[in-house]
Amino acid sequence: MSKKKAKKAAPKKGVRKVVKKAAARIKSAALAVAAAPSRRTASATIFVYDTPAGTRVRTSPQLLTAGHGWIEWTVVNLSSDEMPDVEITWPDGRSPWGGGAFKVAKGNCRKDLNGATPGRFKYNVTCNGYTEDPEVEWPVN
Repeated sequence: MSKKKAKKAAPKKGVRKVVKKAAARIKSAALAVAAAPSRRTASATIFVYDTPAGTRVRTSPQLLTAGHGWIEWTVVNLSSDEMPDVEITWPDGRSPWGGGAFKVAKGNCRKDLNGATPGRFKYNVTCNGYTEDPEVEWPVN
């Protein structure tokens, strides 16, 4: 009444080498991705709205933290269907891109951070005579 234990089949030698090579390729690809800085878009939304005192502007977030990639400003007009004239200026004359003011055309403006000066910058958002002063920051990496 004894039963023999079944032996497990020995793994094939070639399969183990293929698995190791695939794992090495995945690991090296992961290291290459980790070494390269990620390019992402940091977004800020500019809200234009009416109050009894007139049209106001609010930028969210107030401190925009960006990495390598782009910064994008989007205008949301809550007061009418028309797109208002929104201008972004740098009060101390220090622009990350070396230029002066620019307008947010058609409700959207996207700037590339490639070649821009890293640091923390205060900027002004002006629409219909009202000005707000949020900040943008990206680290040196």
